[in-house]
Amino acid sequence: MADPSCGSFESRRPPRSKRELEIILETVREFEAPNLAYEQYRLPAKLAAEVIWYIEMRHRDIQGKRIVDLGCGTGMLTAGAALMGADYVVGVDIDVGSILKAREVCQTLSLASVVDFLNSEVSHLELDADVVVQNPPFGVRVRGSDRAFIRKSLEIAPKVYSIHKGGAAVMGFVSAFVAECGGRIDETLPLKIKLSPTYHFHKKRSYAFEAQLFRIVRDMQRCQKQR
Repeated sequence: MADPSCGSFESRRPPRSKRELEIILETVREFEAPNLAYEQYRLPAKLAAEVIWYIEMRHRDIQGKRIVDLGCGTGMLTAGAALMGADYVVGVDIDVGSILKAREVCQTLSLASVVDFLNSEVSHLELDADVVVQNPPFGVRVRGSDRAFIRKSLEIAPKVYSIHKGGAAVMGFVSAFVAECGGRIDETLPLKIKLSPTYHFHKKRSYAFEAQLFRIVRDMQRCQKQR
């Protein structure tokens, strides 16, 4: 990934608090016609701010880093990473309409000089970065769709932050598959996602479920053995 020619971190003041970050991220738009096969939903700004704040304040994995957001949707995590001082962020999504909305919000937030977007399937990517952030499909509608994200993220970067549904079964699956891909789970952050109705079959005023943010790192010893 090339370095941006302008818009360095020194010229952008990151949010002073998680609440300030959340307020800014509320400008990220909803999906106009969410695609059920892609399991599209807008990550709540409060939760996105919690994730981005955790990544930077606990692990210092945003400021000055080259970041890829896989399955960026309308740009929630892409914008969050750029706001927190990432050197360069690439948002990737298969849906052109989502990318257009993500680009618009980044322009509105004066982030266009440090953000790019790619319309691509995850498996087709050839990118290199310091960190991947992603909110992949949970694999509920298309079985195994989350696997492509895990596999590709570890090819792109040595550190990955990936959101998945909560529960022991999911934890076991992610742990095992990450190991197959030459990585290991370094830490997890429990999350609670509360969504407004997104699809025609959603009848309640809101839907809440447990989730986990996995911090995944390449296991160099395992990678060497696989070679």
